[in-house]
Amino acid sequence: MPLIRSVSGLRATITDGCLSADLVARHVRAYAEMQPDGAIAIGYDGRLGGRTIADIAIEELCAAGRNVLDLGCVPTPTVQVVVERNRLAGGIVVTASHNGAEWNGLKFLDADGVFLAPHRAEQLWQASDRMPMVPSHGRGTVRQHDDPIGEHLAAIERVDFIAELRSSGTFGGMRITIDAVNASGSVALPRLVEWLGAEPIPIHCDASGVFPHPPEPLPEHLHDLCRATAERRATLGIACDPDADRLVLVHSTGAAIAEEKTIVLAVESVLRRVPHATVVVNASTTSEVERVAMRYGGKVVRSAVGEINVVAAMRSSGAAIGGEGSGGVILPACHYGRDSLVGTALVLALCAALSQEQWDERTLQQPLAMSKRKIAWSGEFEKLRSALAASIGDGARLWDRDGIRFEWGDRWLHVRPSNTEPIVRLIAESPSHEQTESLLDRAERVVRQLGER
Repeated sequence: MPLIRSVSGLRATITDGCLSADLVARHVRAYAEMQPDGAIAIGYDGRLGGRTIADIAIEELCAAGRNVLDLGCVPTPTVQVVVERNRLAGGIVVTASHNGAEWNGLKFLDADGVFLAPHRAEQLWQASDRMPMVPSHGRGTVRQHDDPIGEHLAAIERVDFIAELRSSGTFGGMRITIDAVNASGSVALPRLVEWLGAEPIPIHCDASGVFPHPPEPLPEHLHDLCRATAERRATLGIACDPDADRLVLVHSTGAAIAEEKTIVLAVESVLRRVPHATVVVNASTTSEVERVAMRYGGKVVRSAVGEINVVAAMRSSGAAIGGEGSGGVILPACHYGRDSLVGTALVLALCAALSQEQWDERTLQQPLAMSKRKIAWSGEFEKLRSALAASIGDGARLWDRDGIRFEWGDRWLHVRPSNTEPIVRLIAESPSHEQTESLLDRAERVVRQLGER
């Protein structure tokens, strides 16, 4: 399996030895050389083998003369919060995010707690490929963080309206089922729910690292959570991926809520309190975000896919809320990173503010039909971009900052190479399922025809 390096970090398979100790060591040592003076935080997402890789990274950081703040098994956004609040030199998260158990990898954070910008990531890849393993003149030390989740909750409490709702007991009486895929959210999400004043009902939260189902929090993977949410008469079910930066929801009836709804609900939760604000989402996110923003006089800006790209656009536009349709919510009032804990607090705040009828309409009705496909791809994307433009561009507005996106007003199609897997992703949305599938069919034919040449 090829090594994948992108704005989303480094990922490789562990079952075939692709993610070797030497590979980890070279990237960590190159990163230590790049960062400003100061300590570096490290955490891992809980999947099997993650602690071993974290220990390799810690050894390399210490050998490079770096002091290390060891956070243990924690969500990626927790590492981001700790780096920012403690003014550290950076952070490393051992994770393959939503990828399966055969994968692991490294995410690298800059001193502001945000992922490396694209040009910085490229510098890291180049440096790691030529990195001589030369010992430092001094050796760093390792310190265990006493309570990284507590520090994360303290950051969420800085969001004024969340703090007000919590102190007023607004969340009391809510019962929340939780599927953390037995990984880093296993402690963090139940603790968040309890901290808010609601009752957590853990489903897959044993922190063993053994995934009870495919780890990407898609509706088709959440049967246990759906059943438990209905049987336990919970207010809401919540699920995250192994590093707990993505959030997906389940309705009290046990019906899985489309993953795109998470950012839509979070946006409305914020715009109710900050109308006319700017929202940033990536080019593959549902246009339902525009509909919500219009309701509150807000403005939507689109960015390339990838957390760092969304964050860059949020900073330049002064956005109040942003994220990605895969379940990633970014709230600058807390920190600039996708965060399932923040997303949960925002969604529960909206749930508390709406009537049952309004809530059901927001979560269960689908005004737009979105569908996604993925096709194995390792070819040159520029050729595919040209072929798609020639075959599908009839009257569409084209956007090519990330793959190629076609927009016809009430429908759109986005085709792009994945940042995390050797595939090309096809995403389309329109007012009807038939129109959406037709768009995807047209794009898939072009991809497969070019791939066969």
